[in-house]
Amino acid sequence: MPNMKDIQKQAADLMGFTQKSVGKIQARKDFFSLVDAVGTTCSAFEITDHDKPVAVLMSYQHYVLLVAKICMLTKIQLKTPPPNLIGSIKIKTENLESASERISAKFAKSLKNTASKL
Repeated sequence: MPNMKDIQKQAADLMGFTQKSVGKIQARKDFFSLVDAVGTTCSAFEITDHDKPVAVLMSYQHYVLLVAKICMLTKIQLKTPPPNLIGSIKIKTENLESASERISAKFAKSLKNTASKL
């Protein structure tokens, strides 16, 4: 399994920018220069708090590119046809009305149980 550094490098290569890390206190002090840097140098800044990543500062252009790539990947995955559920439920009864009422009651009970657990 790849480690986080490898994933970050691959993501930066895919997006076409260099990634740098900066602490949140330093980012607060240098905010305007960081904003200028992401727009002009094709870089992104990982903002950390006690050496743990908490945010990313990237250019709007790279953000739009990232969202577009996610949308494209989502559309590719959605092209798989939905499963055919026709015939997947069989009711063994002659009285469909009573079977429907039993199913509705079970569904309502399930919803109530789920809501009480939330």
